[in-house]
Amino acid sequence: MKRLVIFSHALQAFLGGLAMVLFSQPVQSQVQNLVIHKNDGTQVRYNIAQVDSITIENIPRWANRSEEARRLLTYLADNEGEKILSGVHASVNYNTNEADWVYKHTGKYPAINCIDFIHDIYSSSGGWVDYSNASVWKNWTNKRGILAAMWHWNMPTNDGKDYTCTPGTADGETSFSPSAIFDPTSEGYKTMIQRIDQVATWMKPMAAARVPILWRPLHEAQGNWSEQYPGVSWHKAWFWWGIDGPEAFVELWRVMYDRLVNYHGLTNLIWVYNSGDSMKWYPGDEYVDVVAFDFYNSSLSDMRKWYNFFKKNFPDKLYAISEFGNIPKVSEYWADGQHWSFMVPWWDNARTGDPKSEAFNSTDHNNANIDYWQDALNQDCIITRDELPNFR
Repeated sequence: MKRLVIFSHALQAFLGGLAMVLFSQPVQSQVQNLVIHKNDGTQVRYNIAQVDSITIENIPRWANRSEEARRLLTYLADNEGEKILSGVHASVNYNTNEADWVYKHTGKYPAINCIDFIHDIYSSSGGWVDYSNASVWKNWTNKRGILAAMWHWNMPTNDGKDYTCTPGTADGETSFSPSAIFDPTSEGYKTMIQRIDQVATWMKPMAAARVPILWRPLHEAQGNWSEQYPGVSWHKAWFWWGIDGPEAFVELWRVMYDRLVNYHGLTNLIWVYNSGDSMKWYPGDEYVDVVAFDFYNSSLSDMRKWYNFFKKNFPDKLYAISEFGNIPKVSEYWADGQHWSFMVPWWDNARTGDPKSEAFNSTDHNNANIDYWQDALNQDCIITRDELPNFR
């Protein structure tokens, strides 16, 4: 006899319903198969005569994340609808310049600082960018700041003279195909794994130090590809990892997840998926913790449309604004009932690229000026770095 074990906390009422199905059938019919309908649309059938018992195992939420990652996820979930974490992106790559600029003009540090592995290929010990230098993330997280990371993943340009993440056939664009992920014997596959492994070496010390990371890879993959307007001229991806469509993107996401989590043991990563309007691009609940959107020049109604889309399609996930510029103030969208878990404005390198420059003294900013920050900091819902608990 076969023992069937179902791993899902979403099936707490399953047994009672199953008993009703099994024992309330008409005399003329006979229950023979137990059919499990999976989230990916597939089905699994079990012959009832071969099933000895059914056990519901209550798996804790985020059980496959490290203790520190679960603490941060629990903190976000506990504050859902009540609080929103403030954040910033590093000015281009690996620093806290934007956070320091906000502090200089407001006296408060944002809760989140997001670095970018955009220059991974140029990183070297003591070089102009050195991701192995732990001082940036240590100085931030030792003060209880939350660390986030993303990756503008550049590949060689078609002329071999530079690197870019912009797809296309021109000399300065890249023709690198994400579909290579389907062939582990291909050079493209090996290249992708090698680059993922390199980023993993920089994140392993963070894991060893028990630092949770809000990890947003392969961002904005859908680009202008739209369910609503298929076939139009602007219906295309912005980055190479989206150029072959949803199937290749989902496979690349899942391979990256497996490589970082299961091979390298980076269970401290909290996976942030940058959504578009199509569920075809969604990697699946197992591979995603937070669903996010990037807003630029968006109205309150535009933002509400996406918030409602997330509530409908990702009811069990946390929602975030992973990038933004020129959008309504926190006081406006919070009053509108848009309770995002965190918000992270995009950087302005002309303002924060050099903290020693005169430009750093200005309160202007292309994406979120100090007026924007003052409004945010005046809201009871906003969380700054000094208010954070210790997640380690």
